Amino acid sequence: MKMPHEREWIAPENARLPDFIICGAMKCGTSTLHALLDKHPKIHVPAVEVNFFDLDDLFQHPDFYFLGKEHWRWPNISDAPQDYWDWYQSFFRDAPASCLLGEDSTCYLPSSKAAYRISLQPKLIKAIICLRQPTQRAYSQYWHMLRTGRAMFNFEDTIRFTPHDVLERSMYRQQIIDFMKHIPRERIFFFVLEDFLSNKERVIKTLSNFLSVDYDDFPEGALNTHSNKAIIPKSIELQALKNRLVRSLGNMHYTANLPFSVASIDRSSRFALALSELHNKINPQKPQPVPKMNPATKTFLDQYFQRELQGLGDLIGIEVDQLWFRNETSARL
Repeated sequence: MKMPHEREWIAPENARLPDFIICGAMKCGTSTLHALLDKHPKIHVPAVEVNFFDLDDLFQHPDFYFLGKEHWRWPNISDAPQDYWDWYQSFFRDAPASCLLGEDSTCYLPSSKAAYRISLQPKLIKAIICLRQPTQRAYSQYWHMLRTGRAMFNFEDTIRFTPHDVLERSMYRQQIIDFMKHIPRERIFFFVLEDFLSNKERVIKTLSNFLSVDYDDFPEGALNTHSNKAIIPKSIELQALKNRLVRSLGNMHYTANLPFSVASIDRSSRFALALSELHNKINPQKPQPVPKMNPATKTFLDQYFQRELQGLGDLIGIEVDQLWFRNETSARL
């Protein structure tokens, strides 16, 4: 028997639901895979991450919670279930009826809520879980957080002071175990970035079979799709300082992609906005290669993750230990 708050997460009758979801992990080639699949004439994937099934997961989305002068504003489907489902439906409204529907939400894998809510749906939704060498994934996430105003230290100090911020989403093994409590293995495809880069055609043909679409329908050159190149500030130290001074601006990064308005909630001061604009002029961001990781940090994290992820290869049926910890070359996306 479903509890009342669980019934709110079951799609209304005749709702359009995705056939598959790219569930994470972030910085594992998810944007590239999204862009590649969207090139298929029989697949439609919304342009932005939706995050519907874990909108209210505070641990995954602290930026979706806003403190006003007298109250908090946060995603709460109980406020208006039909409005929330209408908002979710809006992402698929323009998709042709004959298309396979996809969704890309990179926090579903680590979320304690998403897999269960996906399992409640009347459609048997498939999941694509993207994985990457965990040290490189964490390092890539750090640069994303720095650029978007949420990392307040350099990489090493972030590991020391707030390790959860950049390491938690590389803890794949337990996350997958928890995920498969709700979504059976036969409905999950594991996309390992390093495996994909070594043989793109083989991986995408296998994925096409999993999704029941024709691989030959991909346009010529689709496998060369690349997305989400790094954008790096001129000075790391100055960017981190700005982030500490006006951390609240980082919470405004995703406000346009929420099912409620935060125009009058948690509005940043004129000083914070002015400081941020001045900083952007002094310390501009531009696409460029990510600086090489400190070798001592890489050695430490590789040893840490190799220990913490023991058994992952057996769990997913791909020998990731060979790909990640015995090969000095790791992809940078």
